[in-house]
Amino acid sequence: MCSCGRFQHDEIPCSHAIAATRYRNTHRDDYCSAYYSNKNYQDTYAIPVGPLPCERTWNVPSHVLEEVILPPVARKQPGRPPKNDRKKGFNEGKGKKRKVTCSECGTIGHNKKTCPKISHET
Repeated sequence: MCSCGRFQHDEIPCSHAIAATRYRNTHRDDYCSAYYSNKNYQDTYAIPVGPLPCERTWNVPSHVLEEVILPPVARKQPGRPPKNDRKKGFNEGKGKKRKVTCSECGTIGHNKKTCPKISHET
């Protein structure tokens, strides 16, 4: 078992499980599911699967053709809707900050209002 849950879910050793197998000097393939074995992979593709015939030649029963399938009824979730349409990933943070440039003297780090070269008398 692993705290990340991937080992239990996928039944393939995660990086934590591989580290544990190295520590115990065991082979990591012993901890994979039989589902991922080479024999099961070959058995999956042993029977050839042919393409479907053209859709016009399908024999579909009339009760299937007459059935109307509607989408599920969606209810509005309670609470205020999110501000953005999607959540940004952790690496999609805010863009680079712009550097402030003074319009009077052209130096970076202050603006016209706080320029030390201009006398600000009122």
